[in-house]
Amino acid sequence: MATADSSSSFVQILLSAASMLLVFVSAALLAHRNDLGWWTLILGVFVGPVITSMQFDLLGLIYAVPLLLIAIFGLWRFSRFELKGKFTRMVTSTTVTPWSALGLLVGLILLVALRFGPFLFNGGFMSATPEIWVLYFADAAIFASFVMVARGVRAGWLVLALAAVADLVVYFLISPMLGMMGLFVFIALAAAYGYFLWRGLPAQAAEPVQVELDEEELALQKAKQATMDKLNAKTEK
Repeated sequence: MATADSSSSFVQILLSAASMLLVFVSAALLAHRNDLGWWTLILGVFVGPVITSMQFDLLGLIYAVPLLLIAIFGLWRFSRFELKGKFTRMVTSTTVTPWSALGLLVGLILLVALRFGPFLFNGGFMSATPEIWVLYFADAAIFASFVMVARGVRAGWLVLALAAVADLVVYFLISPMLGMMGLFVFIALAAAYGYFLWRGLPAQAAEPVQVELDEEELALQKAKQATMDKLNAKTEK
């Protein structure tokens, strides 16, 4: 039984490491506004949380599925930006509003609640150590940050970097695995790289409705002026 447990733990660690490696690749691609980054993130969620849940605990899907939806949302949201070349998007920057910040916080709390699963209802989460709480929030923030990136919010890269550093610290304190720690270092570096590259993004353009209205008003004024000119000409005759 000990050997089986050891084997299961090893597989879970391996899947988690593979997932974080794909998150790093995704962040590196999205730093260049490349659509392939979202497909890589979808694969990362599938390789990690989805397969782990299907193999060890199906209840884990209530946490894995929302992560998959986040990656799919990012792919859809990026499709609304203009395409330049084969995969690069002309992303425009969006500012953080109080409502978007509140939405991020609510999303983090919801993801953490789903991560606890049934332990949220039987009081088991009360016995969780501070390290577990930080780990769960950091893991949730890693994926939630991609919602901000999908919307063109540059601060999303800072959230990703801070979440990766928090995961790095927790792993160092409770389970110093050099492989996992190295992956979080790379994710943090990729996030910093994305934040640097996105410094020059153009601001989101205003809606062209007012311009169209101005053109219509100009046309009406020209028509009125032409009518008045004709009436004046007839009067003079």
